[in-house]
Amino acid sequence: MWQNLLKLPRPSPPMQSGLDIIGDIGIVNFHKRYFIFSKWLQARAILKQNKSLRTVVEKRGQVSGKLRTFNVRHLTGERNKTTTHKENNCLFYMDIEKTYFSSRLSNERKIVSESVLKLAKKNSKILVMFSGVGPYPITIAKLLKKNSIKAEITSNELNTEANKFMKKNVALNKVSDYIKFVDGDANLLPKKIKDKFDIILMPRPNIDDTFLRAALKMSKKGTKIFYHGFGTKEKVLEEIRRDTKGKIGRISIRKAGDIAPFKFRWQVEFQVK
Repeated sequence: MWQNLLKLPRPSPPMQSGLDIIGDIGIVNFHKRYFIFSKWLQARAILKQNKSLRTVVEKRGQVSGKLRTFNVRHLTGERNKTTTHKENNCLFYMDIEKTYFSSRLSNERKIVSESVLKLAKKNSKILVMFSGVGPYPITIAKLLKKNSIKAEITSNELNTEANKFMKKNVALNKVSDYIKFVDGDANLLPKKIKDKFDIILMPRPNIDDTFLRAALKMSKKGTKIFYHGFGTKEKVLEEIRRDTKGKIGRISIRKAGDIAPFKFRWQVEFQVK
């Protein structure tokens, strides 16, 4: 009987759980039981099927730490970790291992940037916290420029490597006259900045600190805040109410992508009273 069992076909290994494309680099997230040779075969197939790709890497471990970065392992194609990604008529140059960037949020960035465009007026002051390599401030700046609205965008980012790429991207997209930089910890911004902003974007990472107290210190009556929350809808609403203490008006909330089973990224909008 056991001889017959040996002849049974072995189950195929699980397929990769996701493919992210950033510029000309494909990032594959494999299930744990996937063997290295099978990973290589899959990577070769991905490279062949996607003519725009020049490199395929494997994501190693989860996004972690304050900087929300992760490691990769080269599988096939050119050995390269830097790329230029195009989205929403903007170009973003980056190192995928040193900076956080999710191409899956492209449409979300488009929606929010267009909302900011509708709110912005001449000489509006806009703050983008957690700017990364610049997708929000640069997309907004290009929309404002296209519509002949002169406003001032302040970009803030903790990751020094991301800041270097952000400054290159501002020049690359020809919006240097719209954006200025205040680097470092977002919680320290109220000590560095005396301005009160009309619009504040908070595409924050998935960590415990909400940074809402810092944002409120840089707000005034009527300031519109766009906030990223994570988890359940109830959790996000509770943390906002806890850290704003009745200083905001009606809250508008919608799903902006999933992060785990039954847990989501939420885009929340509210106005300071």
